[in-house]
Amino acid sequence: MQLKKMDTTLRLQLALASCALIATPSAFSATSLYDETSANKPLQVDSGVLFYQESGGRVQVIEPVVDVKKDFGDDRSLTTKLIFDTLSGGSPNGAIPSKSVQTFATPSGSSLQPSAGSPSNTGTTKENERSVVALKALTYTTASGQVISTPNASTTGGGETSERAHGGPYTVQPGQLPLDPSFQDERVAVSTSWQQPISAADKLSVGGAFSTETDFRSLSINSGLSHDFNHKNTTLSAGINLEHDSILPVGGAPVPLSDYTLFQKTSDQSKNVVDGLIGITQVFNRHWLSALNYSIDKSSGYQNDPYKILSALDRDGNIISYVYENRPDSRQRKSIYWENKFAFPHDVFDISYRYMSDDWGIHSTTVDARYRLELGRQFFVEPHARIYHQTGADFFRLYLTEGDPFVAYASADPRLAEFDGKTFGVKVGYSPSRTQEFTIRIEQYTQTGNAPAEVPTQLQGLDLFPGLKALIVQAGFRFEF
Repeated sequence: MQLKKMDTTLRLQLALASCALIATPSAFSATSLYDETSANKPLQVDSGVLFYQESGGRVQVIEPVVDVKKDFGDDRSLTTKLIFDTLSGGSPNGAIPSKSVQTFATPSGSSLQPSAGSPSNTGTTKENERSVVALKALTYTTASGQVISTPNASTTGGGETSERAHGGPYTVQPGQLPLDPSFQDERVAVSTSWQQPISAADKLSVGGAFSTETDFRSLSINSGLSHDFNHKNTTLSAGINLEHDSILPVGGAPVPLSDYTLFQKTSDQSKNVVDGLIGITQVFNRHWLSALNYSIDKSSGYQNDPYKILSALDRDGNIISYVYENRPDSRQRKSIYWENKFAFPHDVFDISYRYMSDDWGIHSTTVDARYRLELGRQFFVEPHARIYHQTGADFFRLYLTEGDPFVAYASADPRLAEFDGKTFGVKVGYSPSRTQEFTIRIEQYTQTGNAPAEVPTQLQGLDLFPGLKALIVQAGFRFEF
């Protein structure tokens, strides 16, 4: 799903270290690859399981990861990473809370037109009055291709749907943030990379990655080059990543800004991304290491989230309709990243700063700090803090209002809004031997944003931009054999 697509700049930095094999063993001498020394080097395995849970019954993620590295000697190594994601829970659909019951359909729905004589699907009732549209019997196609039929989705005074087949309509109670309860997906991603020296001072890495999920396919290739000088105290690096994404929305890609109730859909879409990075790493002394990177990425093609809508209001704030979002078909982002590591007699302090801006009007800053405190030879504790702030996209709208000037682009996706994010936590590690390490990380993420200072009458008293809290737990095991 679009919810979990990784930040492109971060994706490039990871891709340079974890990507697909392009160079083949025949390109190098068999002796250097298979001599006794390289064959005796152990296989390094870094494994872990991540659990992420948002409050309020929202998104839950379980992600096992296995990273395997084989060192062939002479600075030649092969790394392969396998990731499996499972996501479930409620995902915000983009509509705002209302003082009335609201009814929506999952992406596989074919229509959401009201039946004859029923109120419109808008929630345009007086304050505190509960009402919901009575839907016709609809036919839906699930992600697996199964065609099913749902009966009328009427609600009782409590607002519960009398009958609801998987893939059918769902209701949201007054004052609640509209969440699509059918959100679930699985992703499998694999990447491998080959690194080798091409001279006494230069190293080359080449590779790529592939990931697949229900509604998304991604294929990328990349290459990186580094050069050491100043007695290997200074390293210059550069890299490029080329990616092609296929977006395959369940039910089809909606026509941008079309009426949500009509379910006007088009064919599958695609997007191309080009990432570039240059950087310098400097060893100042035995206690201080610093790295400075500049990256730029350009994406072109389908940028919309096909599952996000906006509420359209009249001047009093009554919801009169919903429309699908629309974003520009290109995006360019630039970022600068500065990291410093300080080594003390036993401990290590790591702090970084990142600034990003794009041509959508978003500017963000991130400060990330960790302190690894060694507790004897086998244990360590690592507190972690991360502070993030971003401005909203030029076309971000919580809702559209009847009579306002036409806008070509609009999205209510909270990831494009102005917000602050804070992460605090700690990682604890235990090393029973030189070749083994167990870790567990527990963190809490909090996100806050601001709704407009002045809102129409029918929206007053509603939490239009509810905060978010999430629990993050990760267990890891690193070993050699």
